[in-house]
Amino acid sequence: MQRELATADRRGGNSAPRVDNAARSELLHHGNDSRDSFGGGGDRMSIWWLAAIPGIAALLGIQFILVGMRVDREIKRCHYQRALKMIDGILGWSSVGVMKVQKADALFYGGHAKEAEAVLRELVQPSRSLADRLSGFERLGLVLLAQGDYPEAKRSFEAAAALRPTRSVAFSGLSELRLREGLLPGKALADAEQALKKHRSELTERFSSEHMAGIRGNQAWALALLGHAAESQQAIELGALEIDPKHKPELAGFHWRAGMAMLAIERPSSAAGHFRRASELDPEGYYGGLATQQLRQHSLDVGHPEE
Repeated sequence: MQRELATADRRGGNSAPRVDNAARSELLHHGNDSRDSFGGGGDRMSIWWLAAIPGIAALLGIQFILVGMRVDREIKRCHYQRALKMIDGILGWSSVGVMKVQKADALFYGGHAKEAEAVLRELVQPSRSLADRLSGFERLGLVLLAQGDYPEAKRSFEAAAALRPTRSVAFSGLSELRLREGLLPGKALADAEQALKKHRSELTERFSSEHMAGIRGNQAWALALLGHAAESQQAIELGALEIDPKHKPELAGFHWRAGMAMLAIERPSSAAGHFRRASELDPEGYYGGLATQQLRQHSLDVGHPEE
């Protein structure tokens, strides 16, 4: 009996450590689960965020593009303050060249050339991309032209032409520069026709029909100054078919130039019709303002365009 009890005691004494070891294993197991739930979960969260970054970036990129499209649409409708509000709001943080160009366009078309110049001066810095500098110089020439700074405008157009000789904008700008100066209409015509040729051959301008406003308008103006009335009228008729009718600021600019052409060949009634059309299209804008000035200067408030 004592031997059996001793054996039982030894078994009982050995059974306690077995329970302790099992409990320790269970605690260790739960401890590992806890670390997985907290520390390991943090790792999984970090991985999730890393995986989500491209998707978030894509969504922001899409939003950026959609807002840019809306800004462009408002500019084409002559809603310049609305466009500027959108740019300075959700896109105010952006230093992307496209947004800078749109802001400069809204300011220029809206009659705020000096403010547009400040934006464009930033774009033409050597540190900017080729595309930014090209767009910057092309628009800076027009902005300086609007302010009557012809020497600086000429340098800007020449800089744009040097960066991309195949584009039309700089040559059209040089044509208008000569026309505004009242000098060398033959050279102005050559520049306008060079611009027309480049516009037709340059792939990047295939969908930029608004450029035809300046090209055809300046061509007609130059032809009129050279005494080619029929050819000037033909250039106006072709331009009316080729220009984007939804781009009201440029369409107003075309009619202002057409009015200047009609004045040159002494057709005041036709000139009045074009000037009135420009002021109706963009009453608060730059080109509409130029047209209104001509109406008042030449007392052309009455009459109808000649057929």
